[in-house]
Amino acid sequence: MKSKVISLKFVSDLEEPVGYLMVETDDKKFAIETATQWAKANLGTPFGKVELHQGILDAPDSESETFNGVQIWELPF
Repeated sequence: MKSKVISLKFVSDLEEPVGYLMVETDDKKFAIETATQWAKANLGTPFGKVELHQGILDAPDSESETFNGVQIWELPF
């Protein structure tokens, strides 16, 4: 059985998407906190907030990276 991920998007102050990330968890609050920490360290583009993008999905088969002990997938933008 595949693990679950939450798909999130980073949104600018102008309400435009500036990036996407999946976090391996089914806890929405934890996913948003992890994504916010990751974006502050790695995104390189200013963002105003993190929002749910596609909700809870099966983990992708592609390579992930580990951030603060959590598997994450940065999605192409």
